[in-house]
Amino acid sequence: MTSVGFAGLSPSERYKLLCATVVPRPIALVTSADAAGTANAAPISFFNVFSEDPAWIVVGLQHRPGRVAKDTSRNIAETGAFVVNTVDEGLAEAMNVCAIDFPPGHDETAEAGSRSCRARTFPFRASRRRPSGSNAGA
Repeated sequence: MTSVGFAGLSPSERYKLLCATVVPRPIALVTSADAAGTANAAPISFFNVFSEDPAWIVVGLQHRPGRVAKDTSRNIAETGAFVVNTVDEGLAEAMNVCAIDFPPGHDETAEAGSRSCRARTFPFRASRRRPSGSNAGA
């Protein structure tokens, strides 16, 4: 059995190792909006179900170099609202567009041409993407 000391790896090396080791990983397209209402959509491969009672979905958010928060992290901290959209074939192309490294504050959903519908379970800031296999809001 091979052992790897995470302390000796850079964050980039740890990320690559985890992505190659923990498979298959579902991909979520997490949508959020900032306090001004600018939409954000980010593919997240570190997410999963954690508990059914209470119902918890764990989303592993990453930062830019220097520990600078990405839009998704910042938006969730500001508004407390986001939607986890599971990526199926109908959402795959939009997810790929949303994975482009746009500048902070840029609306990826507009670039992807993704349609949305109003989320019903919390004060609307984030949007559900259509089409998608399923959605969960927080």
